Amino acid sequence: MTILVIGAGSIGTKHLKNLLKLGYKDLAVCDPDEKKPESLLVLGKFNFYNNVKTAMEREQPDVVFVCNPTHLHVATASLALNYGAHVFIEKPLSHNLKGVGALVKKSRKLKKVVMVACNYRFNRSFIKFASDVKRNKFGKPILANITLGYFLPAARANANYKKIYAAERKGGGVVLDSGSHVADYLRALLGPIKNSKINKSKIHSIDTKSEEAASVVFEHENGVISSLSMDYLRKTPVHTIEILAEDGKYELDFRKNKKDLDGMFIEELKHFFSCVKKKSKPLQDLSDAKVIVNVLTK
Repeated sequence: MTILVIGAGSIGTKHLKNLLKLGYKDLAVCDPDEKKPESLLVLGKFNFYNNVKTAMEREQPDVVFVCNPTHLHVATASLALNYGAHVFIEKPLSHNLKGVGALVKKSRKLKKVVMVACNYRFNRSFIKFASDVKRNKFGKPILANITLGYFLPAARANANYKKIYAAERKGGGVVLDSGSHVADYLRALLGPIKNSKINKSKIHSIDTKSEEAASVVFEHENGVISSLSMDYLRKTPVHTIEILAEDGKYELDFRKNKKDLDGMFIEELKHFFSCVKKKSKPLQDLSDAKVIVNVLTK
């Protein structure tokens, strides 16, 4: 199986490491930064390309990982489908809905598996938490509060954080960056989202072009309200879920178990390749991811 990873930034490199751990060896990399091969030498030697179309043409990949900037995801995934590849797209799917509908139709027509990243759904602590919520261990959920924050400059210590996708207007900003994770797992926990209201901070304390803090409120079809607080500013990272229910509350601290945080990416890849092998629906397909983009860009 030939695998092409497009975009060798933080998450692209993480996927490369995990693909090697899982025993995949026929790997190629495409990134516009000509210095990338040097930084990747610690992992191994890969066929390296600066141009996406050239990489596709020469490698004829069976699988493509789309890990380049958000606003390029749809076009890159569409090109990968043209070359007959199954596709894994990093979240968020896109910065808007332009071209997403056509991508959904193309993937169905070509019968290719396209998965959009949803790594927290593979976190062992979350799986146990979700099971408790689904069986109403503390009664039916009423109100959910999610806090997700970290310090962007520290999280991208090996790069100029002001130039990465998270800091840019096109596909950047904490709402799409962090919110795509939360909206996905909240839909799984609490059901479809009926309405969303988004408030973005206009204060730029770390001098990015995108919003650095935001609050989002979702109304689910079953009447549950979810409130999200997200930021790039806090020096001590946090990611917690609290769900008030009829007979108590459900609580989860994602950062409590680092082993679960590391392992979820491996489990995510295992799931994707299982779907490719069986040609089955992944946990988050293009239609699911399209809903996420819609509720976060209204």
